Amino acid sequence: MTDEEVRQIAVDMGLIFNDGNDEVAQRLVAPEFIDYEAPEGSPRGPEAYANTARWMRGVWEDARWEIVDSFAKGDKATLRVIFTGRQVTDFMGVPATGTSVRVQHIHIYRVADGKVVEHWAVRDDLELFRQLGAWDKPLMGAPKPVPTV
Repeated sequence: MTDEEVRQIAVDMGLIFNDGNDEVAQRLVAPEFIDYEAPEGSPRGPEAYANTARWMRGVWEDARWEIVDSFAKGDKATLRVIFTGRQVTDFMGVPATGTSVRVQHIHIYRVADGKVVEHWAVRDDLELFRQLGAWDKPLMGAPKPVPTV
């Protein structure tokens, strides 16, 4: 596969989360898919990834993952996204706040035979918890503003 084809598969993975498109999960996520962002021992494969997307869309009203940068090299693609949504149910121990958030994520996908087989992510959870009011300690250093792109 070309770098562009690998990048496009990663971009299309956004349809699973942004649009709740289960067909895309069945088409693009390999049965042996591992999501390293999920808790250890979590189920694998397309249905598990689609279930994670449904859960997130239930926690976050109007949830969106906007791609602001993407590239691929070989069998891996990287996406930088801005996540936005309004918390309407419990999330990682934080009761529903009704607060809208805007935070950065980096997602890396490995593609084999036209399907995603692995996913890693780095999320700015400290900023997320700060926006939810669950982290009130001052941040030392040079806090960065959330990108407006």
